[in-house]
Amino acid sequence: MLHKLPYTLHTRYKSIAIAWIVILIPPTILNLALFYGLWYGQPHLDRILVLTIPTAVLGIFTIIGIAERIWKLTKKEPQFRLIGGGRYALDIFQWGYFAALIIISALITSALARGDEDQDGHELQTRLVSLPAAVLMFFLATLTLLSLILNATEVKLPFRFGSLEKGNFIRPAVYYIVEDVVAVDGNGGIEYREAWTKRYEQSEVFRKMIFELSLVWMVAFYLLAGVFAVLVMRLPWQAVYAVGWAGPFPVAGLLVVWTIFYVKAMLKEEQRIEELEAGDVGLDGNGRAPREGGDERTPLLGNGV
Repeated sequence: MLHKLPYTLHTRYKSIAIAWIVILIPPTILNLALFYGLWYGQPHLDRILVLTIPTAVLGIFTIIGIAERIWKLTKKEPQFRLIGGGRYALDIFQWGYFAALIIISALITSALARGDEDQDGHELQTRLVSLPAAVLMFFLATLTLLSLILNATEVKLPFRFGSLEKGNFIRPAVYYIVEDVVAVDGNGGIEYREAWTKRYEQSEVFRKMIFELSLVWMVAFYLLAGVFAVLVMRLPWQAVYAVGWAGPFPVAGLLVVWTIFYVKAMLKEEQRIEELEAGDVGLDGNGRAPREGGDERTPLLGNGV
């Protein structure tokens, strides 16, 4: 019998809505309002200052989010801790968060440090500080690609990685993202981490779903990163700040909608196969008893589901 995940969205719609409002407002509404309000409403202000203030305010919200996650992970009570991890062990999502923050901070800082060297009215600087979303998508897609290659080639962990002990197969990026985000930001806690791990190990359909989600999001993020980078560098410079910072969110929203329907379909298929196997006394489609735990490699399970 499949291990049930102790988490449901039905009782969390309000908290989820609040969380998404907090996620969307700083980089879109607040960020854009500050930039365009200061740029056109305060023409006497130094343009470097106008470029700095919105990203600085966004940085404050980012620091608050990081502080909250670290506080949850390092609390004395092990409610949000990694499985088998120490009190001060951070999860994979948090380390990725740090890496992305360093890359984006380096991009913005170097852009602002240029001054108006090109004497173009700060046009190039405006384009460069409009690229963080595209850079973030490229970074996440690259990490996901690496995880898929390592998973497909059966690379085993040489050390503890998140909740997984040394010797486990490396798993697709979506596996780590969902575990950490739901456990910490969604308050699922260590109970969710344990259930998530067991479900992944038990179900071949579930593993295929995680692999395919990682693959689709990776391809989409590579494409979106390229498209928005081109738009930011080619469109009239007055529009690129809005396009670069706010443009990816509606497209990502469509991906989220697809993900919801895809996951529902895969979970139904998983349930159908479980019921068939239960009625077939545990035999697979070829009349053989399946191996316990299955194969952790998830790519191209063509004959599975």
